[in-house]
Amino acid sequence: MATLIAFDLDGVLYSSEPFIADAYRDAMEVVNRQRPGSFARVPTTRAILDHVGWPVPTILARLFPTVDQEAVDLLNAATLDVICARVTRHEGTLYAGVPDVLTALHDAGHLLAVASNGRRRYVESVLETYRLAPLFVEPLAASEVGGKPALLREYLGRYEIRPEHAVMVGDRASDVEAAQAAGCYFVGCDYGHGYREELAAAGPIVSQFDEIPSAVAYLLHG
Repeated sequence: MATLIAFDLDGVLYSSEPFIADAYRDAMEVVNRQRPGSFARVPTTRAILDHVGWPVPTILARLFPTVDQEAVDLLNAATLDVICARVTRHEGTLYAGVPDVLTALHDAGHLLAVASNGRRRYVESVLETYRLAPLFVEPLAASEVGGKPALLREYLGRYEIRPEHAVMVGDRASDVEAAQAAGCYFVGCDYGHGYREELAAAGPIVSQFDEIPSAVAYLLHG
């Protein structure tokens, strides 16, 4: 019986918290050199992390509601360049136990996928930098298929997996909504960027990554 475990990325497998505010500052400086005065205020790390999990255009619209769209579009491109460069320099943090737990799940026969609203290049940068890519099926981008619920359904269809044989692992309300829309089980991570109340009553909640296998086994096998 084929089973799928789909992981959100930032806040579940990996954390950009150590560098995210600096990355935005660098990207804003890039845009300000092209269009002086476009950005005057760098959001706090907490403000940025509170929006992680949503599509990038949504994040930027919420963080910079009064900035004109041309400047926001330039920032969209600049942040991707800066963030991916920092990922490859190992400036972020892979959560404890991730490589070993993923390897065990993969070796047990589960298909592993990344279901993130992050852009494909960002997802691939993290997987390749930390040598996790061989453990996962080919990553897809939510923006390419119409959102995270559609992304989960695409994985299910591509690998012929029934929703009741799939688990979404995430840390934000957007992950809960995606799992519910696709008919999958859900495991919540309260060690990430989200808040526990976002995950309430959606499924088992874990406080560290190595608790995920037992939560998955409980959902899939009872």
